[in-house]
Amino acid sequence: MTSVEPDARLSSASPVICVEPARTPEERELVYQIRREVFDQEQHLTTWVRDFPEEEQSLNVLAWIGGQAVGTGRVSLWGDEAQIAWIAVRKPYRGLGVGRAVMQYLIQWAREHGAHIVTLNAQTHALGFYEKLGFRPIGRPFYLAHIEHQLMELKLGSQQAEGGLG
Repeated sequence: MTSVEPDARLSSASPVICVEPARTPEERELVYQIRREVFDQEQHLTTWVRDFPEEEQSLNVLAWIGGQAVGTGRVSLWGDEAQIAWIAVRKPYRGLGVGRAVMQYLIQWAREHGAHIVTLNAQTHALGFYEKLGFRPIGRPFYLAHIEHQLMELKLGSQQAEGGLG
């Protein structure tokens, strides 16, 4: 297992976060590694973090800070609906804006590819994060494994969806 430590320079200034599609097999492995760290080793949510049928039709991205892959996320598009999943940020890099950068990239990609609505299953501890991006809860919370989740949606083209995503 690779140890990931934030660069000492990150404490003095806001880091430059670059979000890009995971294009190569090596980058795809980094996606799975980050998923494993967050969803398996840290949260004990699932050990199955790869080889989903929809992976080949989805866009997986990596967030980079100073040459380190520090976060990931996936968006899938079906007609005019997009679903975001697997948002994960390595623990040492949380609170630096990595999750927001990943989400903004995925939402913009969905908008550019004709989505009118974006859904996701948010862990309830992160509801405020997603609400700040314009997502609204739908229905009641539910459990995946032992972690409470909430279905959320973002209607693209609404004023809420436009706030802060430029």
